[in-house]
Amino acid sequence: MTWTKETAFEKLQSIYTDKVMQEEKRRIFQQVYRHLHEHLDDLAVGSGLKQETEKQVKFFKEYTFMPGDNLFQSMRYVFLLARGERETDSQTTEQHVNRIYRALFQPAGLKNPYIPESFWSTTLGVACLIAQKGVESVYPILDEIIEAEQMEEEGSHEPR
Repeated sequence: MTWTKETAFEKLQSIYTDKVMQEEKRRIFQQVYRHLHEHLDDLAVGSGLKQETEKQVKFFKEYTFMPGDNLFQSMRYVFLLARGERETDSQTTEQHVNRIYRALFQPAGLKNPYIPESFWSTTLGVACLIAQKGVESVYPILDEIIEAEQMEEEGSHEPR
């Protein structure tokens, strides 16, 4: 398909629904939360979070919202860019993207995050790619999605 910014964002809006974005936030939250507990165990303070904090964290996970400037806000920001909203400014975008990369892919001993290739095919990875390089950078991914949808549609029309 020949993409324009408008047709690409139209397709991305159909993909980045509120439900999809919430599910992705929950998935990422679970990864970061598990990582936090692993590091608490590494420091021999496995039960280091107070009961009130644990309660608050469960609330955050359920509602995929945390007040203030945090990972959820950064994810929301890149998701909205993927849906076609205008970026605030390039510095803000870079701060949000870097927070996501640091939270997910920066081990304690490395100065820079190591981002696995598989990340770029995730919902969040595609949104980060759009935020950093523009919607044109995901035209090949959109082609793959269209192709998969067409194959699925053809498969559903075959007699059984």
